[in-house]
Amino acid sequence: MNRSACLSLLLLVSCASSPPPTTVNAPPPEPAPSGGGTGPSGGLPPVTVSSQPTADAPEISRSQGVTEGVLVLWPRVVPRDDSPAARATASAIQQRLRRVAEEALPGRPVDVRPEPERVCPRAGCNGPTLGAVFARVGNGCVVVATVSAPGTSPARLVPWVGTVTLRQQEVPFREPQEGSITITDAARCTEVTGALETVPRELLDTLRGVAPSR
Repeated sequence: MNRSACLSLLLLVSCASSPPPTTVNAPPPEPAPSGGGTGPSGGLPPVTVSSQPTADAPEISRSQGVTEGVLVLWPRVVPRDDSPAARATASAIQQRLRRVAEEALPGRPVDVRPEPERVCPRAGCNGPTLGAVFARVGNGCVVVATVSAPGTSPARLVPWVGTVTLRQQEVPFREPQEGSITITDAARCTEVTGALETVPRELLDTLRGVAPSR
């Protein structure tokens, strides 16, 4: 007998005799300017952001980076998980992204942002940015890297760990990327760190392609 389970707000998982895809739905929207309304149905309202940088929501990067460098953001963890294990994996993903930046663009400055800075300021970042979506469903996990050109450019999604289907290859600036990801085959969460060692060539090529010439 088929069984189905729903994890409200964040993940929709359907299990049949042959496992169907799993949709990663958007969590609370990115911080928005003050004066906005509420978020999408089932979500939380946007985080209120003051015009003063010191009052920005903690998810917004305090650095815009430099034109010739790379800004490495903290991964988006879906669903939100502040457990030591999830934070350790998110940190491993970010450190691997740092090494990707150093490999793709040797000699360029790399600015690694602390937890939980996972989004550029409203005006955008000065140089290209690297980030990731780290999504978990039960004991399975996937990682999808994100690459953005300087400014308010969209984020390009690059599947990395696990198998996913993308609804769209690029997601508009500061919009949640997980809404465009459908999980078809997750990796074991305990194997994510090791799987990060195999870097998709698309990730390296995409970062090189959006980086300004020196």
